[in-house]
Amino acid sequence: MADTPDKKTAVVNTAKVAGIVTLIPSLFSTLPQNVALAICATMVTCAAITASVPAPTSNRFLIALYQAVRVIGLGIKYAIPYAATHLVKAAPAAPTAPLVGPGSVVTIPKEVAK
Repeated sequence: MADTPDKKTAVVNTAKVAGIVTLIPSLFSTLPQNVALAICATMVTCAAITASVPAPTSNRFLIALYQAVRVIGLGIKYAIPYAATHLVKAAPAAPTAPLVGPGSVVTIPKEVAK
């Protein structure tokens, strides 16, 4: 019987969780107890902040500060790509012609629609 993609995903996620559950306590066991407690409290506080406070959009300093808090709270998977996309100044993208075909949905950007 062949494995389905959902089953493979479940196995990979289970392996990730098992690795994390094994790695984190072993890392903290090497640290003094008061240091490990301070690190855990900081991580939980930063994770709670990013879970309850929406990301700022206007002030670059606040955006950078929020991303630092997000990374400290172990939102690395989401913070690094967000920071790379929103904190780096890039040239505006050239508009591209939408692909049109039977049954396709075409979205028109607000700058073009007048």
